Amino acid sequence: MEVHIQKCQECQSTDVCNMLVSEPGQPQTVYVKCASCGQLVARFLLSDYYHHGKGIESWLRSLGPAAFESGRDFHDEFSRVQTAALTGFEAACRRLEEQKQVEPP
Repeated sequence: MEVHIQKCQECQSTDVCNMLVSEPGQPQTVYVKCASCGQLVARFLLSDYYHHGKGIESWLRSLGPAAFESGRDFHDEFSRVQTAALTGFEAACRRLEEQKQVEPP
């Protein structure tokens, strides 16, 4: 696993903010903006957006209508996504700490 902290190519700042853009019929787009100098750092297209803390309604909106055949399938998949998000986040944080310990400042 590789874990990277995004850095602005213009000013080298790691202080960034994400702007989530939703348009009907289009994949959600995240624009990463440098909070220090305002330059565009990166763009991501999302096919499965999960926002921890906003719950199942937010996730359903990202998938669009008719994403599942039954409510049970939908709930089971949401539980899987929620668990995977937490597990992946914890693994990424651990890996980042390991990288910081071996990399020079």
